[in-house]
Amino acid sequence: MGRIRYGLWWLDQVTAGARVRARAASAGVAAVAGEVRWASELSARATVAGIARARPEPWTDRGLLLLASAVAVGALALAVFLGFGMAQWAMTEPESPFFAAAGALAVGLAILPLGYLVFASKRGGGRGRTGNGNRADRA
Repeated sequence: MGRIRYGLWWLDQVTAGARVRARAASAGVAAVAGEVRWASELSARATVAGIARARPEPWTDRGLLLLASAVAVGALALAVFLGFGMAQWAMTEPESPFFAAAGALAVGLAILPLGYLVFASKRGGGRGRTGNGNRADRA
């Protein structure tokens, strides 16, 4: 047996235990990853199904007034905070885009729920419609 073959055989013998442990660990990690993927997929499906089944109830005038008041106060506080921040940023720190980024994020987070409220609709037809095109269906 040559030196090179002996060296390869010796290296194989020395690293055999490490290779077996690495295979076992990677199999365990793969199993855990599969379970996590399965659980996240089930959670996403359950969330989507729950959102599709949601039946909103009409709010009272008092509830709508309180919600509009809370949104107005929150918007005013955010506008004051961002206004002072933008004024200071424009005067002293022209290289720091923190307040511009915070303002863009706040506007985006405010537009997302409004977009959902505007464009959300129940798929399918309305209640009581048969869908055959009669005048009674269009009334």
